[in-house]
Amino acid sequence: MEEKIFNKEFIKICFVNFLMMFGQNMTNTLVPKYANALGASSVMIGMITGFFSVSSFIIKPVSSTAIDSLDRKKILFIASVVISLGFVGFSISTTPEMLLICRLIHGFGIGFTVTGCLTMVSSTVSSRNLTTAVAYYSVAGSIAQAIGPGIGLSLAGKIGYPLTFLSGAVFTMAGAFVLLLVKEEEREKNPFKLSLNSSIAKEALVPAFIMLFLAMVYIDISSFLTIYADQVGIENIGLYFTVNAVCLFFTRPLIAKLSDKLGIVRLLPVAILCFGISIFMLGFSTELYQFLISAVINAFGYGACQPMIQSLCMKSAPKEKRGAASSTSYYGTDIGYMVGPVIAGKVVELSSYATMFKVVPLLLVPALLLVAVFRQRIMEIDAK
Repeated sequence: MEEKIFNKEFIKICFVNFLMMFGQNMTNTLVPKYANALGASSVMIGMITGFFSVSSFIIKPVSSTAIDSLDRKKILFIASVVISLGFVGFSISTTPEMLLICRLIHGFGIGFTVTGCLTMVSSTVSSRNLTTAVAYYSVAGSIAQAIGPGIGLSLAGKIGYPLTFLSGAVFTMAGAFVLLLVKEEEREKNPFKLSLNSSIAKEALVPAFIMLFLAMVYIDISSFLTIYADQVGIENIGLYFTVNAVCLFFTRPLIAKLSDKLGIVRLLPVAILCFGISIFMLGFSTELYQFLISAVINAFGYGACQPMIQSLCMKSAPKEKRGAASSTSYYGTDIGYMVGPVIAGKVVELSSYATMFKVVPLLLVPALLLVAVFRQRIMEIDAK
């Protein structure tokens, strides 16, 4: 493990993250639009968008144990193949039900890659630099997020949904091959044994629960924003994701430095409030500039929350349980992604997309309460 952050292996993992996230972000905004084109209802669109989290959640006990016990690179390469098969499935889907099944296959692969890559980041830098490293690692994903949705929407308009989904598979596999070039340090491997203790790090439960409520709200952007934008006559909504990601490129390193100086427990409530304000604004947005202002604010919201919470999860557990800690973090995300779109879709059916975006920020109140109640615990983890 090197003391400096930007060592060769960390840079390789960041590049892997960029390629895989580019494939994801090219297609994430297309899935709900494609489902809508196939005749899916608002609730069904929500289910399709978030359903990959069901299989990702189911596979987490296996993935977290395997990542701590077996050869990470081989496991992640196989998982990338599974994700690519999901993309191929999207390209041949002709009904919402087929899309739902392929989304499940997709999620099985994601259940390994997101956990494994974050765990590998923690093995390339010292614990002291972990918060900053996670922030920079996230920046690689932010760059992909900046250009992915716009390119995906543009490609879908020119070559159609099927070929665009296949392009996502190409970038995912490119990332998998780069991953094979990463040199891991020698580590103590736990025996492969499926158990609650090997798949969940109880030390990381507090930040994971905070993440759950944030994810319930965040997933509603990718689930419904493009459809809502079409409804109010915004043609180039891809700019929302571009502006948000460009801002993240600057805000995440800044937040990492501020969290080192001021502490996560002080910054996290402010970031959660910014996140809530940005989502609430969407409910009143009818012009492109209003959507873009929301995107900027969200860069200081969820964009700041995610790396802080992920670093808390990783810091909370000993090195030999980093896979379980990463998995615990994503358990919260998966549950949020499963439940959030269904709740939001129901609100849309009862009222409208605008009302939904005004209402869902209330789900962030429990996250704020958790930060307040477990303030001392968060300070203790952050100090490690």
